[in-house]
Amino acid sequence: MTVRAHQHQRGRPFGAAIRLFLPILLAMSVTALFVMVWQSVDEQSEFAALERDGVRYIQALGPLEIALTNAGSAAVGGKDAPPEELSRAVAAVAAVDRELGERLSTQDRWAGLRAKIESLPADGGGGPETIAAYGTVSDLLLALMDKVRNSSKLVRDPTADLYYLGDGAAQELPESIVAAAEYTNLLVVLPGLSATDRASTLIDINTAASALAGNARDLSDDVRLAVEGTGSQSLGSALLSRLDRFNRSVDNLLPLVTPLLSGRGSVDPGQVGQGRDELQAAAADLSAALLTQIDLGLSDRISSLDQRRLLAVGIFVISVLLALAPAGLALTARLRAGRPPRGPGRAAPPWPEPHAAADPEHALRRRISVP
Repeated sequence: MTVRAHQHQRGRPFGAAIRLFLPILLAMSVTALFVMVWQSVDEQSEFAALERDGVRYIQALGPLEIALTNAGSAAVGGKDAPPEELSRAVAAVAAVDRELGERLSTQDRWAGLRAKIESLPADGGGGPETIAAYGTVSDLLLALMDKVRNSSKLVRDPTADLYYLGDGAAQELPESIVAAAEYTNLLVVLPGLSATDRASTLIDINTAASALAGNARDLSDDVRLAVEGTGSQSLGSALLSRLDRFNRSVDNLLPLVTPLLSGRGSVDPGQVGQGRDELQAAAADLSAALLTQIDLGLSDRISSLDQRRLLAVGIFVISVLLALAPAGLALTARLRAGRPPRGPGRAAPPWPEPHAAADPEHALRRRISVP
C-alpha cells in the first residue's frame, strides 16, 4: 500500500466524523434560535395580556367615577345621593380587584378608596366641606387608575397608537371628569357664599375651568396622534365623532362662569346640571370607545404573536429534520453495508483460498494432478 493510500484511509474516519457532526451542530444552532424566538414571543404575549388586564380594571373604574361625581353633585345640591348606582359600581370594581388586584398590585389602594367611599356622608350636606370630601375620594380614584396603568404597563406600550389611547383613556379623560365635577359643584355653591368666600371660590372655579380645558385639549391631541400613528380609518371613525361630542360639551360648560366673572349675572343651576350631565354622558361614551379600541389592538397583537409562535414551531421542526436527514441516511447506509449476509438462499462470497493465493506452485500442482 502506498503512503498516499494509507493517508487516504486514515483521513476517511475523520471526514466521516465531520459529516456526522456538522448536521448535529446545525440542529443545535436551529434549536438555540428557536428557543430565543419562543422566549421573545412569549414575553411580548405576556406583556400584552397584562395590558388587557389593566384595560379590564379601568373599564370598571370608569362607571365608578361617574357614580361618584353624580353622588357628589347631588350632595352639593342638598339632595340625597341615590345609593344604587354607586353601590353597583363599587361592587363591580371589588369583583375585578379580587380577580386582578394581586397581579396589578392594587389591593391596598382599592381598600383605602373603598373605605373613603363608605365614609362619605349619606345625606346631602352641601357646601365646600362636601366638595372637599368628594374631591379627596376622586383624587384617590385617579391615583388608583394611575396605579393600574403603570402596573399593567399600559404606560409603556411600544406602539404609538395604543400608548396615546391609553394616556387619553386612563389619564386625560378621567381628570377631565373630575375637573368638570369640581367646576360645576363650585358654580352651584357660589351664590350661597359670603362675599369673602365668593372671591376665593371664583379663583377655584377658574382653576377647575383651566384644568378642564387643558385636559380636553390634551385628550384631543392623544386621539389625533393615535389616529395618525396607526393610519387606520376605522379607528378614526370609532373615536372622532365621540371626541367631537365631548369637546362640544366642554365648550358649552366653560362659558357658564362668564356672568359671574363680569358681575352682571348669575348662574342657572338647572343649566349647570344639564351641561354636567351631557359632559358625563359624552365622557362615558368616549371612555368606552377608547378602552374598546385599546383592547382590540391588544387582542390583535396577541393573535399575531400566536401565529408567529406556530410558524416558529413549524420552521424549527422542518429545519431539524432537514439538518439531521443526511446524517441519518449516511448512518443507515453504513449499517446496511456492514450487515453480514443472512438466509440459506444467499451464497457465500467467493473468498479465495489463502494458501492457493499465497503459494503459486501449490496451485500449479493441483491443476496438473487433475485427470
